[in-house]
Amino acid sequence: MRNHLKSIASLVATSLLCVGIAHANVPKDGNDGLLVASNQGGVPPGLAKKGGVPPGLAKKFGATVPARAYIAVDPKYDDRAWFLIDGRWVLQQGFDSQLRVEVRSLFTLPPIPEPPPIPLPSAAVSFRVVLFQ
Repeated sequence: MRNHLKSIASLVATSLLCVGIAHANVPKDGNDGLLVASNQGGVPPGLAKKGGVPPGLAKKFGATVPARAYIAVDPKYDDRAWFLIDGRWVLQQGFDSQLRVEVRSLFTLPPIPEPPPIPLPSAAVSFRVVLFQ
């Protein structure tokens, strides 16, 4: 019986220690890390330090990402985007869930102040165009 009580006491002490360590890692301002993108000027997650096109979207440009990478998205859809590649807009669609997160992150970025160098594919859609340089 005495060994059983020691085991329970050890388990409780270990649990309290782990809870204390986990609680110690929470920032004092209460931010749990979920607002990193907004704290970094609206940069999509994972790009706050690196900059540039989000990695999944960058692959859609092909072997190399242009120096001025334009991406146009329709706010109604997060499973597709238009990419300006070699002077023409190319539609890529059927994105998986991770790529859809990257597309949704584009909605938080400021749109370009002037029209892209090549007219957008459809005037009936109010595209949000983002430029990475």
